[in-house]
Amino acid sequence: MNKKDLADIRKEFKLGSYMLPIKEVYSVYIKKDNGEIITRELEHFEMMEVEKRELYLNNFKKVLTGSLDSKIFELDFKELNEEKGIEVSESTQQILYGALNSKESTAEFGDKIVDKISQNYTYDTDVVINFIRAEYYSGGKKNRGEENSEAEDYVQAVEFILCSVNKVEIPKKVLKFDYAEMKFKPNSALDMTINLNSPLDGFMFPSFTSQYVDVNKVIYYSSKAKQINGTFVEKVLECTIKPTAAEEKENFNTVLGAAVGGKIKPDVMQDVYERISGKLEEDEEEDPTLDVNEVARVLSESGVKNVESVKNAFQEVCGENYEFKARNVVPDFKSKSIKIENENTSITIRPQDLSSVKQVVDKRGKKCLLIELKEDMVVNGLNLETEKIEEYI
Repeated sequence: MNKKDLADIRKEFKLGSYMLPIKEVYSVYIKKDNGEIITRELEHFEMMEVEKRELYLNNFKKVLTGSLDSKIFELDFKELNEEKGIEVSESTQQILYGALNSKESTAEFGDKIVDKISQNYTYDTDVVINFIRAEYYSGGKKNRGEENSEAEDYVQAVEFILCSVNKVEIPKKVLKFDYAEMKFKPNSALDMTINLNSPLDGFMFPSFTSQYVDVNKVIYYSSKAKQINGTFVEKVLECTIKPTAAEEKENFNTVLGAAVGGKIKPDVMQDVYERISGKLEEDEEEDPTLDVNEVARVLSESGVKNVESVKNAFQEVCGENYEFKARNVVPDFKSKSIKIENENTSITIRPQDLSSVKQVVDKRGKKCLLIELKEDMVVNGLNLETEKIEEYI
């Protein structure tokens, strides 16, 4: 899934949405101490009170909210032969796939997933696990195959399963007013609250775009940016862990650093980023990737001549068959996303302004940062005085 696909389905989590009818909601309360199930509740969504439906809708929407490869991850299911001792019918992928292709209730497959959670992972608090089975009608356009032909509208109906794991919280001691008895009373410690605003973990199956459905992938939600619950991903979902966007960017910079010997000219860095950004703009909906040959080609065209070191560093850091996602390795060209710093100074500029920066040595042998300016710099509301460069270099 890409950013647009997520945004399109997320906006349909609202009351009365014709594009996303929800059939059932199944909730299971699990104690943290012993994994005991306190209660189960299966309800038809449209039979719930309006306030309760709104709370659930907000919860489900949260599972699809966040930056790709930071909080939202599209993960591949493991090959079954990689996990010894797991029967095909018992794998998470087969449980979810079978649920979508059968008439079993949400509770039947939900209990199987709950068992996997309670057997493999213990949360710090009691949790409530919510499941829904729903349909999503996504609209789109497809070409008729002829050049310059008009696009044909179509609607794709996708049945999906969504799960959220939510923290149970003990409310603080407060004084409340009981309208039934017209008395002030302390609240009860038994009045547990379920935090539906910040799921601990979650997933949606299958992954899909406006053009196809992929039952070999699942969308995983992490509560903490740039952090994956490895046990949940590997033991519950039975998926392979992918690097976060931050980890990919760090690995790419390692490869780039190896290629240039640890030092790079700003204009070369700008050229590298612009070439990758251009590829991203051309194929943004396809989520373009960069394999070892593509990275070597980009760096070579930007003036980095040591192509062999690029390939060696790529293989050492990432592995031979790895592919970077282009959107994860380039900075944001719409903001000041490049940080230039040492222990005494830190400034931020836009990527397209990198070529206006140089690190130079003055006639006294001191390193200086030289930045080409289009207008005066301002410090505490005052314009800096302009001095002649000959005095220093």
